[in-house]
Amino acid sequence: MTRTIARWIPLLAALSAGCAPAPPPAAPTAEEVTATKAASVALTALLNRKFDVQGCDASEARVVQEAEARAGTPQGERCAILVARRSDRTWLVAVRSSLSSASVGAQALVTVLPEAEGVGAIEYTR
Repeated sequence: MTRTIARWIPLLAALSAGCAPAPPPAAPTAEEVTATKAASVALTALLNRKFDVQGCDASEARVVQEAEARAGTPQGERCAILVARRSDRTWLVAVRSSLSSASVGAQALVTVLPEAEGVGAIEYTR
């Protein structure tokens, strides 16, 4: 009997290692936290200006380079948010509304102040 169990020990050890709980996700960096806050400030400002932000979630914002944020994203079924840190420490937040929203795929480029304490400017594009 000991021989039979001994043959299975390596397999059981390998299987039990695969059942270990996943490590917790890494804590967001200060830059990522501020980027999410900048996206939230931008969404609030757009909502106050009657830009349809239905389905937009600041926590789903992607941090990208400024050129990519300025270029925006193609129109799609979901709202898309791109956030970029600019050289003057402000944030550029590109919000593309979903095709099902009242703004039908419109895009807003929002300049958010350095520590996400407010909005500097808003540009609208298609």
